[in-house]
Amino acid sequence: MKILDIAFKDLTRSFRSAFAIGMMVIAPLMLTGLIYFAFGGMSGGDVSMTAVKVGVVNADKLPADSVLEAPIGDNIRSMFFDESVGSWITATDYADEASARSALDEQEIGVAVIIPQNFTERYLSGKQDVQVLIISDPTLSIGPAVVQDMVTMMVDGVAGGGIALQTIMERLDANGIQTDPAQIPSWIERYGNWYAEFQRNLFHHPDKAAYVVVAPAAGEMETADPIQKVMGLTMAGQMIFFAFFTGAYSMMSILREDEEGTLARLFTTPTDRTSILTGKFLAVFLTVILQGIVLMVAGHYAFGVNWGEFGAMGLALTGQVFAATGLGVLLIAFVKNSRQGGPVLGGGLTALGMLGGLFTANMPNAMPAAMNTIANFTPQGWVLKAWRLVMDGSAAGDLLIPFAVMVAMGVVMFVVGAAMFGKRFA
Repeated sequence: MKILDIAFKDLTRSFRSAFAIGMMVIAPLMLTGLIYFAFGGMSGGDVSMTAVKVGVVNADKLPADSVLEAPIGDNIRSMFFDESVGSWITATDYADEASARSALDEQEIGVAVIIPQNFTERYLSGKQDVQVLIISDPTLSIGPAVVQDMVTMMVDGVAGGGIALQTIMERLDANGIQTDPAQIPSWIERYGNWYAEFQRNLFHHPDKAAYVVVAPAAGEMETADPIQKVMGLTMAGQMIFFAFFTGAYSMMSILREDEEGTLARLFTTPTDRTSILTGKFLAVFLTVILQGIVLMVAGHYAFGVNWGEFGAMGLALTGQVFAATGLGVLLIAFVKNSRQGGPVLGGGLTALGMLGGLFTANMPNAMPAAMNTIANFTPQGWVLKAWRLVMDGSAAGDLLIPFAVMVAMGVVMFVVGAAMFGKRFA
């Protein structure tokens, strides 16, 4: 009972401290919240592209001696009025560049496509300065990029048509067949129809695509929302980092009581020193458990974090508590007084957190291979590895090795730290 009384006293003292509550709960939630509000607004929402409003100015004219039946500008314009893009592009014709720019300034459109006069003639003659001018609202990013890609692909298609026509004529000549100029328009028309159908199939008929990426069905563990997974890993990294901070900070109660003289008076009571130290170690253990539970519940309801299967989650949390408590006891065992605690906690835990990958938890490929290897020698690295498995949908059986490593590390560090405390207060 004495052990429990001492543990409860230390727990009460920790949770009465505004600084302790701030570092244990508020700080990790606030840091995760900053990232959530920066990127998480998309989480769970409709991520379909907003309709693009395009204004088209087609001043292109067909040269008098051209074999084409229509100028290239007409083909570019028709893309934006095609029924296949009607669900996400709203196109409007404008008489000149000035009116299109005015509509852009008034935000009536988001992108203006200006096809210059004699574009077909200059393009087919090989002029290098010919171009389609695309002007966009500077606040937009996706829409203008899509429009630019569409124009580029159409112009490339025209170039491909020229190559195809040249190839046909060379093949006919190689076979001793005289090219009939009257057939050229029909060849161009056939190529144009094929290219237009190819573009429709490529972008608007996924069943005809060569490679299709399909999102998992609802209810599968792998979510179609990458932002939600990023938020989960971010929350896990913050929870792990501050769990280790809590483990070390809670152990500093021994140093503070030693400096205040209350620990010496406690040692004069009939309670043996082993029970006193055990009670304080138990308080650290319970504090880290409560912190983890609070952060997991808050992360689920505040940021929609899916912590995974219950059994695997329990193993990861238990291993985290062992590792954080053990490292906290070991670190504070090397500190002589509470004034040295700040540099130890700030420098030591931050360095170990970086080596363990906690600050790049939501970017699993951000660390070089050498750093990933180093993370295997830190308790934070193994805790993060366990939570990754849990949040990827792994069962409890898949966490047995990480759990065993976390517990082993925690026990070894705890035993060494406890022995050092025992010698200090012997």
